[in-house]
Amino acid sequence: MINRETILECIKGPMEHYHQKMNNTIGDWKPLIGVSEKLLAGKEVKDDELPSVLLPLVEMMSLIMQITKESEWDWSNPAIQEAYKHLAESHLYKNFAAATVGIVSSIIRTVKIGTIVEVGTGPGQVTASLCEKMTKHNITTPLVISDKSPSISHTGENLRKSFPHLKINDFVWDLRENPPSEMIEKLTRPVLLFERFCIPYGGYDAIDSIGPIADILIMIEDLNLTGKKEAYDIIYEKIGAQFFTYREAKEHLEKHFSFIYTCDRKTIEALNFPVTDFTLAIK
Repeated sequence: MINRETILECIKGPMEHYHQKMNNTIGDWKPLIGVSEKLLAGKEVKDDELPSVLLPLVEMMSLIMQITKESEWDWSNPAIQEAYKHLAESHLYKNFAAATVGIVSSIIRTVKIGTIVEVGTGPGQVTASLCEKMTKHNITTPLVISDKSPSISHTGENLRKSFPHLKINDFVWDLRENPPSEMIEKLTRPVLLFERFCIPYGGYDAIDSIGPIADILIMIEDLNLTGKKEAYDIIYEKIGAQFFTYREAKEHLEKHFSFIYTCDRKTIEALNFPVTDFTLAIK
């Protein structure tokens, strides 16, 4: 039986650190709405039109508009990979990554977890940070990493070389499908599963693919709280990311989990955010 109060206590520190960083760096996020409207309309945007911390988001949206106007979006495109790398290295996304690693590492230091599962591993920067934390605290919980790209095998190989004392398995998993049976065989309960900004590419049904195998789920997604679709949502739809609302996501989560909690409430209220980015679900 997973103790909810223990898990909630685990996320307090990382979420407070996240809040302080967001509060000190983001400030007013609302200029992003006007800027995304201009981008969607094909107008030019100047760097001084919004806080510098948000500029990597604008660069990514500009690239989406440019490429999708002429061709299909392909994540293997070197220009796209470079833009995403720049986005991942931005202060904003490093804050997301630090909070993610902080939450997961806090839980596994406190609660006995059978397997850690990461969905949407990508090139593995966040995974490597987690492995460093695990090494520091002498934690050897088996780790399963997954991604829809076959390059996950290369990421897994690199991680195993860097952290030979950890048990790391990698699998190709498209969230539009059920997890591969070979992957399920590697899982020991309870399973702590975390994912970052990948479920919208699989649709709400992706939650139903994840739900059965996770006992604790850390979901890092922009879940809209207002129901209003903004220009930046329309731009990201051009590359297959569906508009996700918290209400509908919660309905799917409730099929599999008895407890659902918004972790970043303090930040949402302080900055009047239209989305929640950190959702916790427990069986």
